[in-house]
Amino acid sequence: MLVVIAAAYVQPIRTYRAARAEVELRRSQVAALEREKRALAARLAVARTDAFVEREARRLGLVRPGEHLFVVSGVRE
Repeated sequence: MLVVIAAAYVQPIRTYRAARAEVELRRSQVAALEREKRALAARLAVARTDAFVEREARRLGLVRPGEHLFVVSGVRE
């Protein structure tokens, strides 16, 4: 009789342990996603500054009105 009762508890215990492992996995994934979100928010804050926009525009070869773009080619370092 004791063996039958013990056997009846095996499957629920396995299910409980599997569920706990799944919860821990999901918690670690959530923590990683929260860290990634904070890093992306920081990058976005930097990208919204005027200095960043100007630096990227100049990297693309854009100039302000009234400025002249000079391209120097054939320079060896």
